[in-house]
Amino acid sequence: MFAPKVATICQDNPQMCNDLNSDEWCRGEKAEIIKQRYRHPDDGEGEDIYRLMLMFEDYQRCITNASGLTHKKYRDKEADRMKGVLTARKELDRLNRKTRNSSEPLLAWYHWSRSGDEDALKRFMAAASAGRLNTPEQLIALASIQAQDDMNRTRDTLYRALSLYKDDENVDVSVFHTLTTISMEQKKYKLAWIWSKVASHYSDSINTHQLEAMATKFQLPASLMNNVADEITGALEDGEFDAKALGLTKL
Repeated sequence: MFAPKVATICQDNPQMCNDLNSDEWCRGEKAEIIKQRYRHPDDGEGEDIYRLMLMFEDYQRCITNASGLTHKKYRDKEADRMKGVLTARKELDRLNRKTRNSSEPLLAWYHWSRSGDEDALKRFMAAASAGRLNTPEQLIALASIQAQDDMNRTRDTLYRALSLYKDDENVDVSVFHTLTTISMEQKKYKLAWIWSKVASHYSDSINTHQLEAMATKFQLPASLMNNVADEITGALEDGEFDAKALGLTKL
């Protein structure tokens, strides 16, 4: 659904904006909430509510930090930001109550990951057993649980998650870091280097000096592995990631 500009939404639907801070702080986080409210005035269902909860978490972190800034001349700004803090708390409490017993996989995972709700974990794992996890985000959530006791299954699940992306525009970069960590723990240093290289393509968290140091330390064929990393990024861009076809299962 196409959403108009935030200013237009707020002008035509002030109730979607008035309980958030009105100054420039947290503009991006605030805009996401307003657009989501416009798309789903009644919260939506399933994953829509899950995404709204994540948006309010992001907004809460941002506006809570901003509310700690004091203004000697503009006390009204402090009050305005505190309004945003209270709204975030209130909305998260409301959405938590609304979804506490949900069997929607991501909502069940949310309640387990945030509050350790064992019943929610059972609902999530039941969805996994029934083959109902069929999006990258759902599978990444499953992998976060598997990582506690089965690194091989975690890797397989993350490979499947990557295979479901249509392109790399919204790929979750944390997947590459997790695959790097797993590979290091299993002493699969070639794979660790490759996934570190892929991660460096999407973020600045890993630099070339770190990759060079890793290649030297473990005597790795950097040129060959660089080609594999390039093949992976190309496959992700085209929405054609296949771990077996890329030869990753043999490394």
